[in-house]
Amino acid sequence: MDAVFTSFFPNSLSRNSLPSASFPSLSFAKFVFTKQSSLRGRPFNSHSIEVRASEIPTTDPQSEEDFILEDVPHLTSFLPDLPMYTNPLKKTQAYAIVKQTFVSPEDVVAHKVVVQKQSPRGVHFRRAGPREKVYFKSEEVRACIVTCGGLCPGINTVIREIVCGLNNMYGVEEILGIQGGYRGFYSKNTVQLTPKYVNDIHKRGGTFLQTSRGGHDTNKIVDNIQDRGINQVYIIGGDGTQKGAAAIYKEVERRGIKVAVAGIPKTIDNDIVVIDKSFGFDTAVEEAQRAINAAHVEVESVENGVGIVKLMGRYSGFIAMHATLASRDVVLIVSGLLLDTRVPILFGRTGWAV
Repeated sequence: MDAVFTSFFPNSLSRNSLPSASFPSLSFAKFVFTKQSSLRGRPFNSHSIEVRASEIPTTDPQSEEDFILEDVPHLTSFLPDLPMYTNPLKKTQAYAIVKQTFVSPEDVVAHKVVVQKQSPRGVHFRRAGPREKVYFKSEEVRACIVTCGGLCPGINTVIREIVCGLNNMYGVEEILGIQGGYRGFYSKNTVQLTPKYVNDIHKRGGTFLQTSRGGHDTNKIVDNIQDRGINQVYIIGGDGTQKGAAAIYKEVERRGIKVAVAGIPKTIDNDIVVIDKSFGFDTAVEEAQRAINAAHVEVESVENGVGIVKLMGRYSGFIAMHATLASRDVVLIVSGLLLDTRVPILFGRTGWAV
């Protein structure tokens, strides 16, 4: 039986989806639409959005009913006849000696790592990484990078790695930096990004491309993408930014143009399923620990001292938890119901609380 899909546009960004990485292998995000498939029968066709059960081999026919793949749309979802090309990495000397350089289309990552013998196979996600076949010729690629929303440690590092990866690994020469967030597509100048230009930006804070909130006019953005001949868009941002990326993708799909949209999740909260650690998280924990250590000095210096350190957490309390484990001082962590924060509370040696 053919696979059955349910497509929807989430009100808030799904934290349970991981995009497939076509060209290049830098699509880390949980963006655009979630396609939940119940996989059954028949061979896999790489030029179709329809996913078949035999894509993930199994010796137990009964388990096919329990296998769910949380997928994301691909260029071939609306352009099924795209030609495929050999990945440039195959000709790279550094990669030529590595066995299993490429990720198989059949590779997936399980949502739950620990399972019981008789438990359902459950939800799985596409594994990110370079594919042996890609849908762009390097000389035809014109990519752009944009950063939106709030700041996060490591944004400049991500920008630098995209530029260096595209240029050094895939031979892409045309990479544009969109300045000032989404509105930069139609109201700001762009900068030409090269490995030399971004060589030391990872040593700076913030985003050297500048950022902003709002300014998302989908038609103007896609018009500008077409006018500039851009065919790969890398969008670094949080929930609202990725919803904007979804809108851009839908407009690209509606127009039927060959433009790949990759959303890169920007969050220090480390609350994205399947991603081991989101960029900026380590820095956030280090800074939180400094604040807790400072509160510790105050608490220990007075009788019945109580110190409160408010940390951001959004959907999780990983920053508070890891800072707590590092400092060994926090004895209680509470969740701010209205402010959506996590608050470690420190008590002095003679302190108490009800």
